[in-house]
Amino acid sequence: MALVQFLFFNHREFGVNKSIHLASLIAIFMCASVCADVIVPNYTAGVEADGTFSLTSTASAGRTYQMTISSSQLSSVIGEELIGMQFRLNGAASSWPLADANYAFWNIFIGPGVSPASMSNTFAVNFSGTSTQVRSGALSFTTGSFPSGSSPNNFGPTLTFNTPYLYTGGDLTVEMRFAQQTGATTQSPLDAVLASGGPGNGWGVDFAARWTGNADGTSGSNGNFLVTNFLTQSAVPEPSTMILAGASLASVVFWQRRRRSSKPAKSNTANSLPNA
Repeated sequence: MALVQFLFFNHREFGVNKSIHLASLIAIFMCASVCADVIVPNYTAGVEADGTFSLTSTASAGRTYQMTISSSQLSSVIGEELIGMQFRLNGAASSWPLADANYAFWNIFIGPGVSPASMSNTFAVNFSGTSTQVRSGALSFTTGSFPSGSSPNNFGPTLTFNTPYLYTGGDLTVEMRFAQQTGATTQSPLDAVLASGGPGNGWGVDFAARWTGNADGTSGSNGNFLVTNFLTQSAVPEPSTMILAGASLASVVFWQRRRRSSKPAKSNTANSLPNA
């Protein structure tokens, strides 16, 4: 908002054409209308969850972690592309990791899912449609990249997707399969909602999770649900937004041209006086 005020009120002082400033305002509002993130569970946006979950492992088999999310938690990002996800430490933890934590692979799959209340211990059946692999390849968390000292803590590094996932509504399943942790020797004490606290805390109603100690696992058991920030974007603005922006810019150009054409011509009277 401060940038908007600056552009609107200071165009004369800086001698910049008003149409450029108004075009900039239009661009700002377009970006604001198509960019959004969502924290799941929604109620943890400003408060800590009631537990922790040590997602990573130094065991050689790696891990599989799967979550199901109710559509009610994602209603604000329908029509958006999911482009990454973040986790955060529980408030009682110190910054993590103490040394770089490395993983030979960290694969993420997203697709239509069953409702959290219907989640099964068998991973495959928790996708109600075809899943999309949105991330593959190695991953590293640098020393201290998960900050501490706040309540709730700020989110840590982004697990950026290689392929954006267009969310069109409905319940969603997210699955991570990742390798043994090397380098750092301590596990990640991430903020999470206790499975044992459901359904009062939303687990088993709005969200649920399963995990197993094997990156190739086919089934697992109840897991605490990781507080997750999904990063989203709209790759192409909605047609109505584009039409509004185009109409606004056209009106700016028209107004500027009309203003110029309506100005009276400068008088040359002084130059036309006869010589004495």
